[in-house]
Amino acid sequence: MDSEYKTKRVVVIDDAPVVREVIVRNLKKIGFEENNIFDAEDGLDGVNLLRSENVDLIISDWNMPKMDGLELLRMIKDYPELAAIPFIMITSESEKEKVEEAFKVGVNQYICKPFKPDYFKEKIQQTLGKDLYGSKQVMVVDDSSVIRKIVERLLKLLGFGGFNVLGAENGIAALAILNEKKVDLIITDLHMHEMDGIEFVKEVRLSEKIDLIPVLMITSDYNTDKMLEAYDAGVDEFMQKPFKAVDLEEKIKVLFNQ
Repeated sequence: MDSEYKTKRVVVIDDAPVVREVIVRNLKKIGFEENNIFDAEDGLDGVNLLRSENVDLIISDWNMPKMDGLELLRMIKDYPELAAIPFIMITSESEKEKVEEAFKVGVNQYICKPFKPDYFKEKIQQTLGKDLYGSKQVMVVDDSSVIRKIVERLLKLLGFGGFNVLGAENGIAALAILNEKKVDLIITDLHMHEMDGIEFVKEVRLSEKIDLIPVLMITSDYNTDKMLEAYDAGVDEFMQKPFKAVDLEEKIKVLFNQ
């Protein structure tokens, strides 16, 4: 049980009493005090509660009557006194595509239901500032500066605050950086000028100094032959462009065995 949460106050908003009960039970398991947990059955009730109580965290379902989770999030961001409160959105596995929209509005994290206690705890920790992965260097290799910036932004949105992102525009530039800096994860494009992703990964795997770094390859060309060639070269995971925050999070968990 994490004593750091004993004084934290949280609002749980969900129209299903059973779901609210499950969330409250999980909050208590990780150290939240029962008298610091407040609940509401829809967004309107949630707003009224938030305006009368000082809280440190909001956990809200997406689909609710009167006012859904996204409408609630937008309204909260319009109130200066509420806008900075961390917000976790609860959604079902089938609605994960909506998460990107919530991130644009300002949600801090999401939780897919049904969820397991460890997954729930991890999301709470990430939202309230506990970095589960520690300080890590991530290299993003892509000839598009836009893609490099998108990856960096998504990492921050997902709560990987301890990740320092290094950028390189092709494999040659990336190898030069790898010779100078310790890197814990490589995210590389497949198609690049001068040295493409496959040639770059081959060079990485040939070096005893950097050959064990996990590699995630991103590409818009989901060609089976190319994928097999990339796996043979030493790529650990693939992700197709355009990708979403949830896709990146899932791949990082796999690569870091979370």
